[in-house]
Amino acid sequence: MTTNRRPLMGTSNILQLQDNGYKSTVSAISEIIDNSIQANAKNIDVILIRNNTKTSSEVIEEILILDDGEGMDQDVFDKALQMSSGTRKNAKSGLGKYGQGLPNASISQTKRVEVYTKAKNSPLLFNYIDLQEIYESGEPFLPNVTKVSEINIPIFKEKLLNFPEHGTVVRWVNPNKVRPKTAKTLGTHIERVAGRTYRYYIQGFQDKNGMEYKCNINILVFDYNGEKYSKHDFLCKPKIKAFDPMFLMKDTQAGSKPTSLLFSEPAERIFTVEYDNQEIETEVTIKISYCPRSERNKHGRNAGSSDFGKMYLQRNLGSGNDYKNISIIRAGREIDTGGFGFVRDVSDPRERWWSAEVTIEPIIDSIIGIDNKKQQASNLKFLNSEEVSEQDHHEILHWISTCLEQNIKSVKNTIKADDATGANGGTSDNPEPKLPGGGVSEPGTPASPEKPSNQELEGALKELVDWIKPRYPDLSDEEMRREAEYALSLRDNHIFVKSDLGDTALYDFKVFGNKVLIEINVMHPFYDKFMRSFEEKEDYTSERAIRLLIGAMVNADIQVQTNDNKIISDRKKVKNRMFETLDDYITDLYS
Repeated sequence: MTTNRRPLMGTSNILQLQDNGYKSTVSAISEIIDNSIQANAKNIDVILIRNNTKTSSEVIEEILILDDGEGMDQDVFDKALQMSSGTRKNAKSGLGKYGQGLPNASISQTKRVEVYTKAKNSPLLFNYIDLQEIYESGEPFLPNVTKVSEINIPIFKEKLLNFPEHGTVVRWVNPNKVRPKTAKTLGTHIERVAGRTYRYYIQGFQDKNGMEYKCNINILVFDYNGEKYSKHDFLCKPKIKAFDPMFLMKDTQAGSKPTSLLFSEPAERIFTVEYDNQEIETEVTIKISYCPRSERNKHGRNAGSSDFGKMYLQRNLGSGNDYKNISIIRAGREIDTGGFGFVRDVSDPRERWWSAEVTIEPIIDSIIGIDNKKQQASNLKFLNSEEVSEQDHHEILHWISTCLEQNIKSVKNTIKADDATGANGGTSDNPEPKLPGGGVSEPGTPASPEKPSNQELEGALKELVDWIKPRYPDLSDEEMRREAEYALSLRDNHIFVKSDLGDTALYDFKVFGNKVLIEINVMHPFYDKFMRSFEEKEDYTSERAIRLLIGAMVNADIQVQTNDNKIISDRKKVKNRMFETLDDYITDLYS
C-alpha cells in the first residue's frame, strides 16, 4: 500500500505565513539568539550585509546569525525547520521551551531562510525553507537535510567569516520584511533591544542550579561592491554592552556605575503548579529599585527633562511617553516590559524614577500569558483587590499584583522622603559645607533674642549633630559636624529641611541655640501638590512665601511657650486638627 504525503496546508496562502505576529525584526532576531544561547553559544554574531551596487546602497540585502554553540545533529535538524515541530516543547526551563522560533521568526522576515549546522563529531548539515519555491511548485514540503562539505555563502567563501568547529549559521536571503531597512538604524535597534533583553547573559549570571551563563553578542556590518565584501568598522558593534532598566548593573550602555539603589530585599515566593500531570514547585521573584535624589541632582533641578530623565522614561526602547518601569524576566531573558496598569498617575514625577523586575520560570508561561513568540506577558496586570476576587485569577497573578502594588507605593513614598536629603545636588571628594537635608534658610525671628555664648553654641552644635546622625547615616562624623557648624553660622535664623514625618503633620521644628530647624513633611499632600510643584517649576517666590508663612506659625509657637501640660496638649490637638483638615481639603480637591 502506497502512503502519500499529506501537506499540512495548501500552497495558495503559503506567503501569508510571513505575517505571523512578530512585533519587529529585532524580535525575530531575538528568537534566533534564544536558540544560540540555548545551544550554549559563547559568541553570537548578527551580520548585516549591504549591496553597494544597488540604488539603495544603505538597505540590507542579507542577514546572518552565526553562533559557536553545540550545533544540531541529524535527528534534531530534521525537525528544526518544521513549523510547530520543535524539540523542546515539553521543557520546563530554558529559553527555547517551545522550539518553534527558527522557522517562524525567519519567515516573518524573509521568503528564503538557509541554515547550516554542525554538532561536535558530526558532519556539516544544510537545509532551507523557500516560500516562493513552495508557492510556485504547489508542494508545501521541506527538502531533506543534506550533508555538505562547505558553507555555500559568498562571504564565507571570501574567508571574511569563519565557521567554528561546531555551531549554526542562519541566513535570511533578500529579507523583504526587515524594518528598519538600513544597517545603521537596525544595528542601533539591535544593540539597544538585545542589550536590554539579554542583559544577564551579556554580563554573566548563575542560575539557581549553579549553572553559569555568559555570551558575547556582536553586530557586524559588511558592504558588497559587486566583486568583494568589506567590513564597515564604523557601523560594527562588537561585544555590545548590557542595558539594565533597573539601573543596578555596572558597565552598561547607561554608564559605568549604577544610578539606582535596590529597594529592600527582593520578594520571593514558591508556588506549586500542575504541569504535564505533575505537581511542580516554581519560584517567582520581585525586585524594586529607585533613583535617589542625590543622583538626579547631578542633572539639574528638573532632572526629568534632561537626557538622564529621558533615559529613565524610555529605558533604551526608543521615543514615547509611555512608562516601561516593569520588566518581566524568564530564564534570564526579558520577555516583556511596560506599566501593566501599575502606573496610574502619569503626572506624578515619581513614576519615572522607580523600576521593578518580575522573574519567573517557563513552567508558568500559560499562567502569565507568554506565547511561543515570547514577546509579551499578556495576563500580567494590576488587579484591583476591591473589584476582583481571588477566584477570578490564578494565585500567582494575584500575588504578583499585590506585591507590586504594595512595593510601588512604598518606593514612591521613599522617593518622596528622599527629596529631603539631596536637594543641593552634586558630589565631590571634599564637598562644600551645606545645610542638612539639602535645606534652605530664611531670616525669620531668632529663637532667642540674645546671642548664644560659646558654651551654648557648642551645646547646640552637639544637639544638631545628634539630630543629623540618625537621619543621614551615610555621612561621616566629619561631614555631620561640618554641616551643623555651617547651619549655626548662617545669618538667617530659620533653617528648612524636608523629612518624612508620617501621614499627619505638615511640619515640625526644633530649636538649636538661636536657630530654628523646621522640618517640612514630604508625605503631606500640601507638600506633594503645592511645594513640590513650585520646586520643580523653580518658582522661588511661591516657595519662599510658603516658607515664610510656616516660619511665622513656628515663631508663634515658640513665643507663647508654657510649662502647662494641658495647654501644651490642647495646642498639639489644635495643630494636628489643622493639619488633618488641610489634608482632607487637598485630598477632596485632587481626588
